[in-house]
Amino acid sequence: MQCSAAMTEPRVAVAGLSLLLAACGGFTSISPTAPSSTISSQISVTATSPGTAPTPTHAVGPDVPAGLVPSPQTITASVGPLANYSAPCYVERYACERYRFTMEHDGAADVTLSWQGGARAMLIQLYLAGAGLVHEDVAPRDGAPTITFRRTLPALDYELRVVNMEPDVTHPFTLTLTTWQ
Repeated sequence: MQCSAAMTEPRVAVAGLSLLLAACGGFTSISPTAPSSTISSQISVTATSPGTAPTPTHAVGPDVPAGLVPSPQTITASVGPLANYSAPCYVERYACERYRFTMEHDGAADVTLSWQGGARAMLIQLYLAGAGLVHEDVAPRDGAPTITFRRTLPALDYELRVVNMEPDVTHPFTLTLTTWQ
């Protein structure tokens, strides 16, 4: 059977698109293999008393279920450069800092990451601890170096990963996590 060039091109485009989608979807199963280094990280954690924070209006995501009490926490630290880490933790190329938290009850989490640097210098991931990726986010290409999202979460253990996409640079950041339980 012979095919004309006009018939072959769409097949190539479909095959290419299929490979692209398969490759992109495959990254969600990659898990970092090494713990985060504390050498390059100067961590300052500030927790305010539960119930004192108003409902955030800046978060992107579903509404917080009624009747839940907020518990905000702010972490000020830095991540990178990759040379200061024993092993990369994201796609085996980039440094990251990890922060675990537990949802004692079903609820929601608001996350805001802001940093000094370019809008695409960092990304944030939310993992189900010991399992897989729940959420990954980057800042808008032409926007401020800030990422904000909200997720409703069941009562389980989680890990936030702050990833530095520039291997030779240290990025100071502020991570605000408000859990609603």
